[in-house]
Amino acid sequence: MIKPIILGFIQAITEFLPVSSSGHLRIAEYFLNFNANNILSFEIALHFGTFLATCLIFRKDIINTIKGFFSGLNNFKYSSEHNEYFRIAIMIIIASIPIAIVGLFLEKYLSNLPLNRIGLNLIITGSILLLTRKTDSITEKKDTFTTTYYNVFMIGIAQALAVFPGISRSGMTISVALFLGLNRDFAGRFSFLISLPAIFGALLLSLKDLKDFNIVYAIAGLITSFVFGIIALKFLLLFLKRGKLFHFGFYCIIVGFAIYLYFTNVAVN
Repeated sequence: MIKPIILGFIQAITEFLPVSSSGHLRIAEYFLNFNANNILSFEIALHFGTFLATCLIFRKDIINTIKGFFSGLNNFKYSSEHNEYFRIAIMIIIASIPIAIVGLFLEKYLSNLPLNRIGLNLIITGSILLLTRKTDSITEKKDTFTTTYYNVFMIGIAQALAVFPGISRSGMTISVALFLGLNRDFAGRFSFLISLPAIFGALLLSLKDLKDFNIVYAIAGLITSFVFGIIALKFLLLFLKRGKLFHFGFYCIIVGFAIYLYFTNVAVN
């Protein structure tokens, strides 16, 4: 019972912090020797818990975006220029296109990614996070109306790259958003709003392969990932607000090198 709780904690913390939840889960499952017969149902529960945590934190944005989308359909051009939440809804749709395509075609390959490659991906994530320190020099910060659809498509591509374990979804999307000149608040909000379709889509894809359901593992994973997910998300948003996102880059690079060296040595021996 303790292993599912540990993995639920890891999923919750690393899903929102820019350090790659998928990479950390793969490594943790290896060291914990977690070989549950019903591991798929457990992983679905983990992702559903963090999905619910995101919905709770951004519930107002989600409700307003849904309302804004349907209210703005009558006049697309006017709404896209004057209706903030209609514009956000369109941005979310555009940003979700790349990961939908990549996820469908690379799903099987990703599950077999060598563990030492995860280390290299963490180093890449860390390097990009360190570069966000330079974004403070950008004087004009973009908001909902000044962010272009091209900008959000590029953020969507960044999210698509994060299907590879070790590449952080939140790290990549927030970093690219900052590089493109988005203000910190909107960069963080938008990053997690576009995560919802991605997580929900991944859950649906996983359900087609679900054969058995381990209720104990599922409940343990769901509750743990939900509770600690809320804490981790609030912590990240505070770090982002203070311009300290780059600090996570040091962690990713150090852990990435350690993982790469360890599993390269294991493969050789």
